[in-house]
Amino acid sequence: TTPEVLFFVRLAIQLFLELENWNFKSVDMADLKTFHSQGKKATGTTRFSVKKTVFSFLLYFVLFCIINYFSPEVNKFFDNRLGSLVLPLYGKPLIARKVRRGALEDDLQSSKIKGFLRPDWLGNAKLVLTTYETLRDLEFSFAKVKWSIMVCDEAQKIKTPGALMTHSAKAQNARFKVACTGTPVENSLADLWCLFDFIQPGLLKALSEFCRIYRRPIEDSTDENNERLEELRKLVDPQVLRRMKSDVADLPDKLTDVTCRKLVLSSYQQRLYEQVTSGFKAQLHQNGSAILGVLHRLRSICADPRESGVESVNEVHFTAHCQRSPKLAWLITQLEKIREVDQKVIVFTEFKDLQRMIQHRTREHFGFSPIIINGGTKVRSEAGTNSRQALIDAFQAKPGFGVLILSTTAVGFGVNIQAANHVIHFTRAWNPAKEDQATDRAYRIGQQNIVHVYYPTVISDTFQTFEEKLDNILEIKRQLASDMLNGTGEIDISEWGHIV
Repeated sequence: TTPEVLFFVRLAIQLFLELENWNFKSVDMADLKTFHSQGKKATGTTRFSVKKTVFSFLLYFVLFCIINYFSPEVNKFFDNRLGSLVLPLYGKPLIARKVRRGALEDDLQSSKIKGFLRPDWLGNAKLVLTTYETLRDLEFSFAKVKWSIMVCDEAQKIKTPGALMTHSAKAQNARFKVACTGTPVENSLADLWCLFDFIQPGLLKALSEFCRIYRRPIEDSTDENNERLEELRKLVDPQVLRRMKSDVADLPDKLTDVTCRKLVLSSYQQRLYEQVTSGFKAQLHQNGSAILGVLHRLRSICADPRESGVESVNEVHFTAHCQRSPKLAWLITQLEKIREVDQKVIVFTEFKDLQRMIQHRTREHFGFSPIIINGGTKVRSEAGTNSRQALIDAFQAKPGFGVLILSTTAVGFGVNIQAANHVIHFTRAWNPAKEDQATDRAYRIGQQNIVHVYYPTVISDTFQTFEEKLDNILEIKRQLASDMLNGTGEIDISEWGHIV
């Protein structure tokens, strides 16, 4: 999270500014002195919220791969005293520093290289804030700089071996690297290998060898599982400092509502559900791969039942819609309760049609239109009041009851929304690590109220529904994920068993 990541920057810049006779509050460096005295290259990662290493030498340049909202947080954290030492390299400042394509040599113009920065692009900056995408597109310009420190926030962005973004990060010339992530293992242990290949190449050997020695025995649950798991743990533990939120902040409680996990299917839903399952069984012998399409349709029926799955929400009266959809009826009732206590709520779903449906029904019942932020929302500050951060700021600043609809995949990480203390997962992510990351947009340092988390789940008295099965699978994976080396991963098709 921003305060924790900025801890690294504050310590490093403090060392630099003290040489310039600046007066900053001292920061305890005991952890680093012990760590760095071992001669390690050193890493820091955040697990859940905070998992970090501090460092004991001068920062001269820092490359930060972050999202757009970070720049104002830096100014706030340093009381606006850094001035031109900080360079937010995105948007207009980035455009102003790029070499015009027409000014490039002919062979470079015809290449696939997206561009270069001017030779003097750094100016007197000591801290560069940029994004992973900018790093990927301007890899060669960044690689010419000898960075003292390179910090990657949300480092799971570089967890895929062979990806251009990962390659660009590993190509940088940095003496000291820090990787901060709440999910060091999202899908498989290959994620962990890739992060360590960025931090300390060779520590976990080549990927093929790592998979043979550790990944396959551990993930396949062979007889070697425990032995290899502990061997890997001993190897990486000295490189990682893990600290939970509870270790560093006196946060209020986080309570999970259990009553909303027992929403009984409506008769309308049950009819649609049985049509789909019986149709699937009839054609199963002809198309064994149809299961994915069926699961998607069952998911849609549970979340928002519609005859063909594509009818406009305007075609159904509000009351009839609530009768057909117990989840919508529950949502409206719960929003009414939240309004009574004058608090704010985040509603997560990755499906745009459901985002629009919730927005429409909320406007119809409560008289205002909630903000929707998804992958189509502009990130750059040039979008003004329509940029992602501006919309979030407006939501937080407005007093009283409010509803914010977010995409789990697009806005489930990297933003702070402590003004909300109710989080509703209207539809579920297929990875508990990503789902918990989304919840933590509200449950983070700075939250003043008890956080209430809801997983509305449609069930049946006669069979196990899609949502009930999904809820069970996610809970099992969530328990396993308490160990950093257990990659929860996306749900595999084989885990569904006889759901239809």
